[in-house]
Amino acid sequence: MAFFRFGPKDVLRNRIKAYPKNTFFVNDGNVYYNNRNDISGAYVDNVGHVSSGFISLYEMNVDRDFSKHTYDPDTNTGVKAKIFPFITKDSSLNSFGTTSTNNFNQFQYGDVITGSYPLSSSIIRSSSIENATRSEINALQNTLNHYKPLSPSYAYSSSLGDKSTQALTLISIPSIFYGSSMKKNSIKLNFYISGTLAATCEDIYRNGELIQTSGSAYAQDNGSGAVAGIALYNEGFIILTGSWNLTEDTYQFGDASATQGTWLDFAVGANDGATPISPSASFSLDFQGTNYINTITMLADAPLGDLNFSPNPTFATYRDNSPTNYTSSTGYFQDEKVPLKNTISSSFYDDNAKFKRQTFISKIGIYDENKNLIAVANLSKPIKKLEDIDYTFKLKLDI
Repeated sequence: MAFFRFGPKDVLRNRIKAYPKNTFFVNDGNVYYNNRNDISGAYVDNVGHVSSGFISLYEMNVDRDFSKHTYDPDTNTGVKAKIFPFITKDSSLNSFGTTSTNNFNQFQYGDVITGSYPLSSSIIRSSSIENATRSEINALQNTLNHYKPLSPSYAYSSSLGDKSTQALTLISIPSIFYGSSMKKNSIKLNFYISGTLAATCEDIYRNGELIQTSGSAYAQDNGSGAVAGIALYNEGFIILTGSWNLTEDTYQFGDASATQGTWLDFAVGANDGATPISPSASFSLDFQGTNYINTITMLADAPLGDLNFSPNPTFATYRDNSPTNYTSSTGYFQDEKVPLKNTISSSFYDDNAKFKRQTFISKIGIYDENKNLIAVANLSKPIKKLEDIDYTFKLKLDI
């Protein structure tokens, strides 16, 4: 086996900036993510064990029957056993962040503390009427004031409104959906009534302001060009404050009485505990995330005159079955001259081509400084290697 060391210019490290698209659709108290439906598996009707509007962290317990297994590390050893995290209580006092101190103290040394998979996440809507308690908004006070230079609409309290008392709607977007931040000028909110678009707002100015850009004739007269809310790109929050009417008729939005629709009613039923609303109202939230993917590119050289011998027994005309090979009490003896098999084909019938050393490269192994194999690159098709040909293989790995 031949080993080659990467040169100073053979290993390149860079970072890719990607913008994954996310779409949430809310209708009749149900949330749908990227138009995904439940997928049936061999053991369960929903292989991911999460609802359609959720995403599974780590994607553990895919297509596993939860009814046949328990949280027991000693007995839960079936082929499709449930995967779960567990910690044995010892002097290190390690535990899960979700385990309170009181509960942890109830365990004896040697007891097994278990968690559960899958961990899932989705958008959450919370609405506050005027002067109601709003701990989530109060927690964002410093963050909102920090972004005031971008737009006066960010101000926690100003002539445009006091977010500690005014009616508003907060939509929380977990970071697993957007990565580092939501991409500016990618947020779009659509408000539908009976399948017809009633209004749209977007962050067209890239400063976090959600501007109503279109709507029905009735909505157009009342809110076109107005600021319906703000977006916290880095923190994953959307705050809607637009209270003008978007519909001429009244509808039942959640637990409140029938009213004309406003941006405060956006995404009613999105994991907010509200009673399912009239099926005639639906909402979509579109945005792009920002993900940074670190990549490493390695250039593996197959130089001229190298890698033209193989340990494969078929590389030689004969090997261990040669009559000149024998074993005695003093050792194993083999003919010093072992002819190699000529694998070069001729274009002419019944003709032997001139002998050339030829191999086929099918795999490339990556080793650390101690020659421990850490990665293997498989070629889709073996590459013919002759002595007078050299190759450079470009290997790319996301890290």
